[in-house]
Amino acid sequence: MRRTGRSHVVVPFLLPALAVYTLIFVYPAFDAIRVSLFQWNGFTTKMTYIGFGNYQHLLSDPTFWVSLRNTAVIAIGGGVGIFGLAFFFSAILQREIRGKKFFRALMFFPIVLPGVGVGMIWQFVYNRSWGPLSALLNAVGLESFDQTWLGPKLIIPSLTIAVIWTYMGFYLVILMAGIDKIPKSYFEAARMDGASEWRTFWLVTLPMTWDVLVVAMVLWLISAMKIFDLIVATTFPSPPRSGFTMTIFVWERAVGAYTPVFELGYATAIGVVLLFCVVLGVAVLRLITRRERIEY
Repeated sequence: MRRTGRSHVVVPFLLPALAVYTLIFVYPAFDAIRVSLFQWNGFTTKMTYIGFGNYQHLLSDPTFWVSLRNTAVIAIGGGVGIFGLAFFFSAILQREIRGKKFFRALMFFPIVLPGVGVGMIWQFVYNRSWGPLSALLNAVGLESFDQTWLGPKLIIPSLTIAVIWTYMGFYLVILMAGIDKIPKSYFEAARMDGASEWRTFWLVTLPMTWDVLVVAMVLWLISAMKIFDLIVATTFPSPPRSGFTMTIFVWERAVGAYTPVFELGYATAIGVVLLFCVVLGVAVLRLITRRERIEY
């Protein structure tokens, strides 16, 4: 009776939010699937039905596979770098050190900046003519290591580094919030037992923050699939095709990078595939990270 009575109170409050969510997110997603079955320029009411023609074209489009691979590299490589560094700095910042809050805020700061601003910063850093990275290598006698950082060969590793720098502080704050909830007695007991820093992390910190880590990883996977402004600004006016991600590919097919394209039906099909990749990626991630919940 209590649960039934509670649902009668809760459901009416949820219905407005559910209606707005359905109108803004669910309906456009299903309508996008419909649009992806047509050839359409987005400006006329005439839409030519071609069935799965856009998806068949995708499978034979080399740019699509390059974009899919680059998106996966940024998501996986960036995730490893972000969470590796986040745990490393959290191990330092969880100690009682002077300026702890300042350093935490300093690392969080890049995520507050607009993506376009961050992209312009990294475009300056990677500039081979007057950028500080090339200037530093030349100053210390490492001219042979100087490269065209945003060229076709190194653009994805360079963008991944920029992404790690931008997002690491955000996930550091999330992980530290989870670490701060762990009772200090657990760490003290580990030290009294002679556990090293690595064993303390592996046996105490990681298990106790697992739920927080999984949520953070899911958030990162979704964010990584949608990164757009940072990439466009870093590679302004447009990245080479070897540096395309799925979001850049959607943009390029929808409106065109240098010249108008207006293939809205094809671009929508790419967006539908991207949505499927996000849902599949999240499902796989939740499956492989599933474990018994630890309560304390």
